[in-house]
Formats: sequence, C-alpha cells, structure tokens
Amino acid sequence: MSFDVVIVGAGPGGAAAAVALAQLGITNVALLDREGFPRDKTCGSGLSPNALKIIQQLGIAAKVKELGYPINAVRIVTPGGRELRISSDAAAVVLLRRHFDHLLVERATSLGVTLMTPFRADALIEEGGRVRGVRSFDGKEVHGKYVLFADGAHSVFSLDKRPKRSISTLMGWWENFESAPNTLDMIFDKEVSPLYGWMFPETNERVNIGICVDGQDESGEKSTRNLRATFEGFLDRHYGKRLGAATQLGKWKGHPIVYTTWIGEMTRPGGLYLGEAARLTHNATGEGISQAMESGVFAAEAVASVLEGGVGESRAWSAYVQRHRRRFTGAFLAGHALRAVIASPMLDGVADVYNQPMVRKLVVKLLGSALAGSAVNDRPT
Repeated sequence: MSFDVVIVGAGPGGAAAAVALAQLGITNVALLDREGFPRDKTCGSGLSPNALKIIQQLGIAAKVKELGYPINAVRIVTPGGRELRISSDAAAVVLLRRHFDHLLVERATSLGVTLMTPFRADALIEEGGRVRGVRSFDGKEVHGKYVLFADGAHSVFSLDKRPKRSISTLMGWWENFESAPNTLDMIFDKEVSPLYGWMFPETNERVNIGICVDGQDESGEKSTRNLRATFEGFLDRHYGKRLGAATQLGKWKGHPIVYTTWIGEMTRPGGLYLGEAARLTHNATGEGISQAMESGVFAAEAVASVLEGGVGESRAWSAYVQRHRRRFTGAFLAGHALRAVIASPMLDGVADVYNQPMVRKLVVKLLGSALAGSAVNDRPT
C-alpha cells in the first residue's frame, strides 16, 4: 500500500499531524499504531491551556469539554509545607488518554485518514538514502512519499545518539477521595526535588496521584532510587488520612519521559521526527501532550509545503527544526531555572509574602505561567 504520508504512532502527536494534514487537504495518509483504539495509556492526563488551544484548532474542543473534568485552580505546596493557590481564567482539563487519544484518532479518520492497527513498525523501507515507508514485525509494508515518526520516548527509528535525559513517574488511582472541586495539586516535596508530586481529579469521585523524579543522578548515571518507596512516603506525608477513606483502583503504574534542551536530530531524507520521538517534553513539569500536538501540526505543515510544490525538502526540513527551536527552547531553558528555584529555599520565601498584592501579581504571572504552560490571570480565591 502506498500513501502520500505515513505516520508511525497514533498518540497525540501522530494523530494531530494526521488531522492537520487532512485539514490542509492531504488525506492520502496512513496512521499506524501497534494498538487498537480506544486503548489505555499511563499518563497524568492533564491538558494544559496550551493543549486546549491546539485542540480548538484540530476541531475536538467541544468533545473534550464534554468528556473532560475542568480545572480552574492549582494548589501549590512548597518544600517547606507552605501553600499557594493560583486560579486561572485559561482553565485546564483532565481527560483520560483512553478518551482523548481516541477523539483525535476519530477526528483524523472522519477527515479521510486511513487508520491501520495493530501495526507494529520495526524496520524502515529505504531507497536511495531516503526513507520510503515502514515494515511491521510480521512483514506488512506501508510505503509513503514521506514518513512522520511519532513513536514516543522509545522510538526505534530515532537518529538521536545523545544520552537520554529522563524523568521517571509512578502513579495510582483512587475513588471517593476528598478534594477541593476543580483543583489540582502540585506538591514540591523535598524527597522528589527538583521535580514534584501531583493530584489530578479526573471526576468528582476519582483522582490520579503520582510523582515524577529524575531518572539519572548528578553524574548522569541511571538513578538507583527506590521509586515505589519514594511514592509510599509521598502518599503518607501528603494524603495519608484522605487515602484511608478512599478506595484504590488497580495497581500503581509508571512510564518514562525523555526530554532535551537543545532540539536536534529531527529530520532525515524523506522523514521527520515529532513529539517525544524528538524528546519534546518539558524538563520541569513533564508535560508532553501539548508539545507533541504542536509538533505534529508543524510536521504536517512542513510536509504539505513540499507536497504542494512550493518549497524544497531541504529548506522545509531546516525551517521545521528552527520553528521548534523558536517555539520551545525558551520554555525548556526556563524549566531548568524552575528546577533551581524548587531545589532552593526561594519557593518558601515567595509563599511567605504571596499575599502582598504586587508579589501575588508577579508570582501568578511567572510561576503560574511556567506551571500551566500559558499566561494566566489572577483571580482571588
């Protein structure tokens, strides 16, 4: 089978690329994934203000609003146990990946994209130094003029030979957990510094609680931290009493997140890498959904510019990389600054003076925007 574009991976990045291509009039597209839909995905499932802007563009905003749980406040706990509360007019949404990813895939197929599952791509089809398609482990072949690689943190086709920097996560789900409505927690516990733990409400009765920690130590070696013991301690310190009255749903689950600061190794002749396959996640918050979708849109627009004959591939690929660097490098550098703040006494000092009007306004603008991924407006709570 032959297509104009083959997309490997139908998560948020790959599916967004498929939708964006179809919106640009390119529907001879194959969207491949190793699993059928709907399918479960281990994730905090938070959609930031930036993510909500992109789904508006992709045409699924109404469905996300219908199915998701709205968030309009963030409760921040500092390493010293002080609390800040930031309210945002640019509300976030929590929506299980089982539903969110399926919405994107359904949107793509409704526009004429061909979904192929299960398809476990494990080899490239190359000709004359160009990628021309992919082959599955059971020998099926799908050919394309262009191939987009959206196969995540463990991309088997990545050209990036740099050592991976990663974040390790572990999370669980509880029902009948008492929490403030429409409010998520970000807890900067000293035991998980310079990252954080969270509580995301998925409905009025069910919550997702987890932690994220660095996957490497200071020397760059794989961390030997006992993640399960760290999570148990976090739960006991911050939610012990409330969890006593709640019911745990299923087992704890985790997944790795890979990230970079300097974006590179995103192109090859005939192909582009996007989303987490290009290490596009935020190094301080672990957010990757909005980056993946935006990257997918960028990839679609780059490929469309070539297929329509207006731009040469080399020029389009170079512009694709530069577009990502302009969009994300500043935020990734700010992530390192945020890590330094979290690891210092500074966040506790900010909390001590937070109620002073000028300080509050500045904190909401800087800290709130860093955590939410978009500018937020102060609203007294």
